[in-house]
Amino acid sequence: MNILFLGTGAAEAMAIPEANIVDNMRRCTSVLLDEQIIIDLALQSYDYAVKLGVKTDLITDVFLSHTHADHYQKDVLIAYARAAKARLNLWCHRNAVPQLKLSGEDEAWIHLCPVEIMQTWETAGMRVTALPANHLVEANPDEQPLHYIFEKDGKCLFYGCDGGWFLSKSWEYMRRNCVFDAMILETTVGECPGNFRIGTHNTLPMVRLLLTALRENRMLRESAVLIGTHINGEGFEGTDDRMKKDWGLSFAYDGLSVVI
Repeated sequence: MNILFLGTGAAEAMAIPEANIVDNMRRCTSVLLDEQIIIDLALQSYDYAVKLGVKTDLITDVFLSHTHADHYQKDVLIAYARAAKARLNLWCHRNAVPQLKLSGEDEAWIHLCPVEIMQTWETAGMRVTALPANHLVEANPDEQPLHYIFEKDGKCLFYGCDGGWFLSKSWEYMRRNCVFDAMILETTVGECPGNFRIGTHNTLPMVRLLLTALRENRMLRESAVLIGTHINGEGFEGTDDRMKKDWGLSFAYDGLSVVI
């Protein structure tokens, strides 16, 4: 699997002007997987993908974690859909559909694919499972934010942004079914365990506990690639080398390309 990070920032990145496409900047979180799959339609995602030379006409599928504005922008969805060679598959939790604000005209570009939690399906050469995330969309409490597991060619990737800790249902599914070759974990809060977002976002102390449990339960391969993203810029001073050396976790940056 090939992973290209199109954005690695948290909601604070919404303040960045859309036209300000410059280097050394954390845009809102978005990822391109195997040149075909976009995860989250963040502000600047399409423009930055074009800047990086991404062949946007090859994209066939979009996965939404949830509909907070730093993860879903309708105009970005339409830009990807119009660039694609064929009708774009859009996967999201079934109760997220009203928040998408799609019109009848949009159906010419987009094939809407609502999913349930714990559902597994195949698309774009991947086996995909949707797991419930510990997060909340305040404007639509019935919407369930999602984590995704992607499996291809014997490799297993976890993608989780947003969502503090793991809900018990998700943890038990992973413990019984998964040995991960790579995990992309949100690390929003950094070394700030008292931050008010601890209920819906990870701190680095939480991530260290998670990695310990994942290893002790043999859910990580020894060669597993571990990446932190969705970074708000606070509480990360001096953590890069320490997290890499002691825990095997690297922090993503916009434009990072990883192969697993």
